[in-house]
Amino acid sequence: MSQALYTSKTGLDAGQTQINVIANNVANINTTAFKSANVTFSTLFSNTLSSGSAATRTGGGTNPRQIGLGTQVASISRDFSSGSFQQTGYNSDLMISGNGYFVVQDGSGIQYLTRDGHFTLDSDGNLVTAAGYKVVGTTNEYSARSSEVTVKVPSILNVSVSGTAQDEIADKTVRDLNALASGISSGTFILNVGGTSQSYAAADFTYVNDDQYVYDQAGANITYDRMDMSALTTEDRNNMIELYGEVSPTDVYFKGADGTYIKVEGGVFPTTGNVTVRNVQAQVSYTIGEGDLNSTLEDFVNSINNSFNSQGYPDIQFSIMDGGLQLENNSGEDISVATAGQTSNFLSETGFTDALEAATDGQTLFYSNDMNQSAVITDSYNSADSIKRIDWSVSESGVLTAEYNDGSQLTVTFDDNGRAMWEYTTADKVIITSSGLAGSDLDMSGTSFVPANMVLQLGTVINDAGLIAETDNMWSIGPNAGEFAYGMSNSNGFGSIKTGGLEGSNVDMATELSNMIIAQRAIQVNSRVFSTASSILETLAYLGQ
Repeated sequence: MSQALYTSKTGLDAGQTQINVIANNVANINTTAFKSANVTFSTLFSNTLSSGSAATRTGGGTNPRQIGLGTQVASISRDFSSGSFQQTGYNSDLMISGNGYFVVQDGSGIQYLTRDGHFTLDSDGNLVTAAGYKVVGTTNEYSARSSEVTVKVPSILNVSVSGTAQDEIADKTVRDLNALASGISSGTFILNVGGTSQSYAAADFTYVNDDQYVYDQAGANITYDRMDMSALTTEDRNNMIELYGEVSPTDVYFKGADGTYIKVEGGVFPTTGNVTVRNVQAQVSYTIGEGDLNSTLEDFVNSINNSFNSQGYPDIQFSIMDGGLQLENNSGEDISVATAGQTSNFLSETGFTDALEAATDGQTLFYSNDMNQSAVITDSYNSADSIKRIDWSVSESGVLTAEYNDGSQLTVTFDDNGRAMWEYTTADKVIITSSGLAGSDLDMSGTSFVPANMVLQLGTVINDAGLIAETDNMWSIGPNAGEFAYGMSNSNGFGSIKTGGLEGSNVDMATELSNMIIAQRAIQVNSRVFSTASSILETLAYLGQ
């Protein structure tokens, strides 16, 4: 008869455990990324009065007769479904949308997992949790081991930006020159050659006869012959119309051996004053193809110069200099940009258009803007050129970007092979990257930083229910969690990162209240059974009196 006391006690214990679990769920209804728990129950041993018997030829079988001895807690399991996004407005508050956990570590290097993305930067630039645990970074998209490199955002840097050295820019692919905002497009660019009108002193012309004069000054020795207006070639007629408008058969013209023209007013070659010499405009052009854009800058320049040579302009040549190109004009004629026929942006994109438009008569050298820039970054704190971090942000892939007071940015990018590279954007929005190889445009060797300092690491396990809850919203990896892996968000099954908010608790208040009522009723009825069993024992105790 006393067994009922023990049986009802198991029900009371089970109900109390369920109340404790519900109490913890309700207490954490506002806890960031809290995962609610649920209790399930199973039976205890049964007292078998009879095991039953099988049917015989003459009699029927009997079923077993058993009295259960109560209940027990079978499991206390966690609901690892994501909580809702709780917007905070702070870019440093992060939520994982999907699978994965942030990886953090304490001062001794012990690592934990957490879904609580409420992070801040400490005085050294370390990304830390509210409890001071450092957030771990990585550059591996998938790995069986943690990188153990913690996230640290550079606070103060010293940056030196300059045009890439001549020997290095020569080997750059034209398409990859970093200081060109739009990049060089395929198509044709055209230079006008000549088209000048110059005044020469009449005294510098030597009379040979009425039909021939020689200009001999400043090293030039040019013979001018009177033109037969009745036998003009089509080229001469078109050139003279371009220079002088309508050409009259009665006008007197002289043509120089260099292709320049003189119109003699009044039909008499002047002996005093000045003589106006005009040069018809010619053009030299080059058509840029896809092969040029994929070639090195050196090969590209050689192709242009060879083409200019074949067009009869060997004295108009491009050459490579630090940061960009030089255009040298030794033709003796002014050059300018053609206003029609341009289908490539080469001249405007490199800055030659502005240089040529600002040219003065007789100018021979013209320079492009920087077509490729390089940067050397150190973490010197005492330089007058130092820049200070004013803000930082995180992408959905977990890559951090630091912004500095001069308008520049420092972040990490990945090449086609998945290799992490530093990426520095200047205040002028020139993007300079480091391939990690010799000759990289961005040199970070003067700092202690590595790309993993600015890429958040996520972790995951096969069995989330095998994680062990720790304080400060953290989890340690239990023996039944299974194999674990590390990687980056937004790849290989890991969720993406949302900024400006936190993951809320997934506690459902309606469910908790319903479970609390059920647990309360279970405790009540088990206490009634306990009371009844106690009353029966009390009655039996008085039977002998």
